[in-house]
Amino acid sequence: MPHIPSRRVLPGVAILSALSLSALSLSALSLPAVAQHMDHSMPIPAATAKASAGTLPLKAMNATVVAVPPMIKETSIFGTLMNTGKTPIVLSGVQASVAGQGMLMVTKKASGGMQGMSMAETLTVPAGGKLVLSDIGDHLMLMNLKRPLKIGEALTLTLRATDGRTFTFKATVKKP
Repeated sequence: MPHIPSRRVLPGVAILSALSLSALSLSALSLPAVAQHMDHSMPIPAATAKASAGTLPLKAMNATVVAVPPMIKETSIFGTLMNTGKTPIVLSGVQASVAGQGMLMVTKKASGGMQGMSMAETLTVPAGGKLVLSDIGDHLMLMNLKRPLKIGEALTLTLRATDGRTFTFKATVKKP
């Protein structure tokens, strides 16, 4: 943007510019849209996901990975997640080094009493509450297992929240 000496700016133009800017709702604009209208020599604020990245206020209790025969390439994870924080935690993923993919799952009763499970984009642990992961409800799954799991082995799992924070915990492989 070329520099215009202040003596050339007309007071009416400056007022009009200020009114036009105040009419814009900056909250409705995304950061890239705002950045397009900024002087690029100015620093752009860091994204909020980076600012909130850290460890989730969670505790895992009775975390269990279901032992499966070596030819089976997926397994379930059960247990209880306790949220010790004051806001809900929205989980968006799970991962483990022994699996190619982790999934969040929900189990729903369909008409006629049949149950079915499906992948969920998120699971929520309520503020100050718990999320019970079980074979008849919400749970986690590890897909494309890279090797057979050993009974008694402790696997390291990492949960990821939508805000970028993570929680790492151990789950023991057990027979169902």
